[in-house]
Amino acid sequence: MSRNGLRGFPRGGPIRDRLTVQVAIGLFGALVVGATVFGVGVAGATYELSDIGAWLTAKRKGTLVHANGLVGRIDGKAGLAASMRGHDVRVVQDGGTVLIVDLQTGVVSRLDPSQLKVEQSRGFGAAGLQVVIGRGGAYTVDPVGGAVQRIDPMTLAAIGSPVTLPPPLGAAGMDATGTLWVPAPQNGQVVPFRDGGQAPPVPVGRPGDRLSLTIAAGAPVVVNSTAANATVIKASGDHLQVALPSGVRESGRAGVLAPPLTEGAVVPLLAAESGSLVMLHTGTGAPTAVRLKRVGGHRFGAPHMLGSKVYLPDETVGALLVYNAETNGFEQRIPVSGRPSRLEVFVKDGLLWANDPDGARAVVLDDRGAAKEVRKYEEEAPDGRSRSPLPVPSPTHDGPDRPEPHPTDPRRPNDPRRSPNEPSAPEGVVVSPGNGEMTIRFRPSVGGRPTGYVLAGLPAGLVASPSRVPPGGPYVFRVTGGDCDRSYRFTVAVRYEVAGRSAQRASEPSDQVRPCTPPGAPGGVVGTATSQGAKVTWQAPAGAAPDGYTVSWSGTKSGSLDVTGTSAVLSDVWKNGSYTIKVTARNAAGGREASWSGTLTGPAQSYAIRHNGKSYANMRAAPDSTSTMVHQVFDNGHTLVVHCQKKGAYYANDNGKPYFAGDLYDLVEYEGKRGYMIGYLVSTPKEPWQEYAGPSLWECA
Repeated sequence: MSRNGLRGFPRGGPIRDRLTVQVAIGLFGALVVGATVFGVGVAGATYELSDIGAWLTAKRKGTLVHANGLVGRIDGKAGLAASMRGHDVRVVQDGGTVLIVDLQTGVVSRLDPSQLKVEQSRGFGAAGLQVVIGRGGAYTVDPVGGAVQRIDPMTLAAIGSPVTLPPPLGAAGMDATGTLWVPAPQNGQVVPFRDGGQAPPVPVGRPGDRLSLTIAAGAPVVVNSTAANATVIKASGDHLQVALPSGVRESGRAGVLAPPLTEGAVVPLLAAESGSLVMLHTGTGAPTAVRLKRVGGHRFGAPHMLGSKVYLPDETVGALLVYNAETNGFEQRIPVSGRPSRLEVFVKDGLLWANDPDGARAVVLDDRGAAKEVRKYEEEAPDGRSRSPLPVPSPTHDGPDRPEPHPTDPRRPNDPRRSPNEPSAPEGVVVSPGNGEMTIRFRPSVGGRPTGYVLAGLPAGLVASPSRVPPGGPYVFRVTGGDCDRSYRFTVAVRYEVAGRSAQRASEPSDQVRPCTPPGAPGGVVGTATSQGAKVTWQAPAGAAPDGYTVSWSGTKSGSLDVTGTSAVLSDVWKNGSYTIKVTARNAAGGREASWSGTLTGPAQSYAIRHNGKSYANMRAAPDSTSTMVHQVFDNGHTLVVHCQKKGAYYANDNGKPYFAGDLYDLVEYEGKRGYMIGYLVSTPKEPWQEYAGPSLWECA
């Protein structure tokens, strides 16, 4: 059954995007299923769990339960061994593969959902072990020891040898292609693993930066809280880098909270210390920011997004705060435990789950925000000892939906300074960047009789349209005229009359945002070998012109260069071989790259033979004086075609003169034969001849 992903957003907000993926789920508890629990005679029983469902911990009764997400009912459960109660475990699943990780002992077990029992177990001896599965593959990641090991998801046996990265490692994830991505903050990199082998790492910051990984719509997104930017890694291998709003940089040492996975292209980020909620659209590179009022002493989990709504797990009160990005407003909070508690929140198969692992209650929500209560301690569910009818969806029953009777905005306090006849200050100032403009949305004042809304203290050079928003809205300003190199903060003020005098009350300031988004990717990147070095050409991206371009290359040589035009000559690149050349169009908001990969072979040049009077110059199969002779050239004056130069065996002429001794050979062609000739015999342009003549002549591969 297909499930909707992200729904449409208004101007300036995220847009529709959709992808259903199977993902790893974080849960806590400990599962042991054995014959002593289930009794005998159940080996032939097969239990059919719902496809749209999730495993949830129910610690109070020592069980792990499987809930049907469509009806909010339990359709299977398994008991916990008394010896393992109190251990934290994580359950990860991909289709019919379900693995249980004991985070205290490093033991991994495989659960057979059709039998509701453990089939295999293996100890990996690492507390806090991560297990990531997907597309038929599985890996263990030891964040403390730094080891990454591919395993068989069925037998749990190791496949190949582990790869060790500098610890500590961040939370890893698997993209839609089955590639594992592991953040390595000590190197400022994220490291991919394909088919068990380590691929070249991707730089995403400086060594020691705070990094977090989200798999968004199947693609890895790395948020660097230290540098306040995000890197989106496309399936093509090209990257999009986005500068994030000021609230991310103000998040302090705690950094930002990011979900491990989003089914759509928008990644919600919460900087709890600064009270900033950022919604990053990974397709356009546009970050939308709203500054929330802080709740002193409240502890939050990572935000999750489903449809147009962002769910903020408030573990201090045991509930989900709900921010609707379409309406720019808070909705009624959704109670989970109703008390201070740790909450397990994740998105799977188009549903959002919130579980109280220590209590009896969980909640499942669809993409419209409709909630169903899950009572984890129902007794009629099959548990491996008996067969019970499965709950089936009812076409009319929508399940209990119990939002708490809190105000629409649970973070909106009363203003003791405001008279009952005066309007409250506007709230929820949201700033979305565009190309040369910014869109500011806000929630209107409550109470009183506003006469309109204005942007207070608008910086010089900026123009707001309209200059004044009428009391009835729409509550949107569009601001033009900004400089992409600057960030701007906005305050919305409500104007009203009190005692016959004009007055105004201002909102809290917004996050600082730039009036631009990253430029488009360059087009038609091509690398060519020339006698001046490697030449790179490309087309400028559509839309706003970038500030410049960064050309980087890797292969037999590597480096980078900043330019302003649409071509560059890499004068240091003059060695034959395979290269990958990337061109990044950049501005202050970020950069977007395109790449070219291929083989560069320097152009052949013609030079005369010399120092060969009345004698034979030898052409050999290798750069030495002993390999097979390919051809000979008699006397001076003949023109040779020189393809490249290469270091080889040291050679000294019998005349004993230092000029005629060295180890540089030319790969020459004469009379249809090709071979290596000692360098002093060819009139190449470099003196002394013992040094490479590049870029006029390229070095051989």
